[in-house]
Amino acid sequence: MAFDDKSEIIAHFIGIFNINTEAARLRSDYDKFRAEVKKTDGPNDLMNVNVKVTSPYAETGFQPGLNINNYSYSAQLNVAAPAHSLQDAGVKALNIQKIALGTLPDLPLDSQIGGFGVYSFTYFLHPPSSVATINIQQNLLVDDDVFTNVDLGIEFVNPAAFHAAVNALATTAETLQIVQIPDLPENGDAIAQNALATVEVLANATAPEMEGATIDLMRGQDAVGIVENGNSTDEVSNLRDAMPEVKQTPESVETQDDILVHVVNTGGSTMVNQAVVTTNWLDAPVIAVMGDYISVSAVGQVNVWNDTDTINIAAGAVISSTTHGMNTSTITTVANAVAESGYTGGPETVVVTRIEGNVVNVNYIQQYNFAYDNDVVSVTFSATETYLELSDNTLINMADLVELGFQYDLIVIGGNMIDLRVISQTNVMLDTDSIHVEGSFSGNIDGSDNLLWNEALIYQSGVNTIEGMTDSYANTAMTLESGSDNVDDGVLNDEAMDGTQVLRVLYIEGDLLDVQAIEQVNVLGDADQVALASETIQSEDGANIEVITGANTLINVASIIDLGIDSTIYVGGDQYSDAMLYQAGFVSTEDPLVVSDTSGLASEAVLFLADDMIESPQTGNDADIAPVISNEPPADVMQSVLA
Repeated sequence: MAFDDKSEIIAHFIGIFNINTEAARLRSDYDKFRAEVKKTDGPNDLMNVNVKVTSPYAETGFQPGLNINNYSYSAQLNVAAPAHSLQDAGVKALNIQKIALGTLPDLPLDSQIGGFGVYSFTYFLHPPSSVATINIQQNLLVDDDVFTNVDLGIEFVNPAAFHAAVNALATTAETLQIVQIPDLPENGDAIAQNALATVEVLANATAPEMEGATIDLMRGQDAVGIVENGNSTDEVSNLRDAMPEVKQTPESVETQDDILVHVVNTGGSTMVNQAVVTTNWLDAPVIAVMGDYISVSAVGQVNVWNDTDTINIAAGAVISSTTHGMNTSTITTVANAVAESGYTGGPETVVVTRIEGNVVNVNYIQQYNFAYDNDVVSVTFSATETYLELSDNTLINMADLVELGFQYDLIVIGGNMIDLRVISQTNVMLDTDSIHVEGSFSGNIDGSDNLLWNEALIYQSGVNTIEGMTDSYANTAMTLESGSDNVDDGVLNDEAMDGTQVLRVLYIEGDLLDVQAIEQVNVLGDADQVALASETIQSEDGANIEVITGANTLINVASIIDLGIDSTIYVGGDQYSDAMLYQAGFVSTEDPLVVSDTSGLASEAVLFLADDMIESPQTGNDADIAPVISNEPPADVMQSVLA
């Protein structure tokens, strides 16, 4: 409501009064706040502190004859002499820290320094630790492409139909592969159980019977050395030289000598699994095992493929049709003697460290590459030059482990010693291509030229010599088990202990477990369907067409490198040592759509491969060439390989 003039003046005055009152009140509070702040505006006076450092230690000149190196143990010099005498001699204390392995000091264990007092060493030996790694690497690719710019009246098969065909080949590879790595352990106790179960399977493994398969199974010395596709050789083949021609000389698909080039590439995929495990974890020149000793090296390599191409083309085309499968294995052990020290004689003292339970060095590496790359192409060329690429995929898994550990003069194991090295490698490829060309053709068709490559290396430095348990080492084991640090005189007088002044002893109450396991799998489905109309691109001089539906590369490379020294192993229980090599290859020539059996697939895979999803909904020359692509997920090829 509106006020009269007097009321408006009074209200305005009251408002101004209230504002001024509030401002005054706030000013009063602000002044109090500023007053408090002013009290601390300036810095406080600095404290004057006089620091005086004194020390009874004084730097001295050069002291010849004192030999101090770095060792794998710690030592404290204990001096029993007057302080003034030691100070005159310039010696207070000596600390040798653990930095690296080396020889023992030249100083005797009990001696005098320049006639001043008697000193002695007290040693502290560091116990080893355990290491366990699990590395699982997987790549899965679905790259079923469809490219059409012309209707040539060709009826194509749905690319999804070939997924079941890849499954069938994977099942064949699973049947052929008899070398499996141990199951992943659920706990520490399961490491030994799974390793022993794997050793038993490998020891009793026999070659499977499969018509058309090439199988070589070797044991002992027959498995040692370089073996390629079942044959011993002096040199490992070069992977670079075995690569598909297109990947060796990629310029071959480029324009040459002004010839028109039209390139259709539905192949050229690369799968790589690479793993290297290098260990130098725990070793000694002498090892006494009260339980069993087991040492096994095993390599299993399998290549399975189907490369049956159907090419409908006029004469004159250059057609390459070769797939190479290579299994190459190297298992070798080289001597590595213990370095001689400057000390002569046997041990003058013993230092012992203990581990309750097991000591483990376990590494699991599992690498898998799976790819569906079944392309459909129906094309006519209208440009001067064309490059159509629907593949050339790359899947890579890599792992590289380096583990450096501990070394002693004597290791006594109350339980078992298990040393297991296993490499399992499998390649599976489906490359059944269908190529149809209408009209004249000038160029090259590379429907194959694939490479399936398995390469394994198990390398050990240090030769283990197995002996039966002696009384002196058995007595030492029982003494250490009781908690005493005493070592039997027979051990101290052993020739293996010559040159060792301080005997470094490790006692393991449980097992010593060294398990190195690598599994590598490549599975590729590359069944391409290509239809070309070439008459539209013919010039006066003709045209060069390059069709690449193969040139795939599946590579598994694995190395287990176990570094150590020559050892004598005294075993109180049973001992088993073996080397095993298994190499197999199988080439399928059957129609993949006929041999693929869906009865073993999951229910969703059967649904996915129903007839109404595979077959084209139309027939005849006027049918649409684009296949029906289902939205259902593809059949899981890992189901058969990892079953």
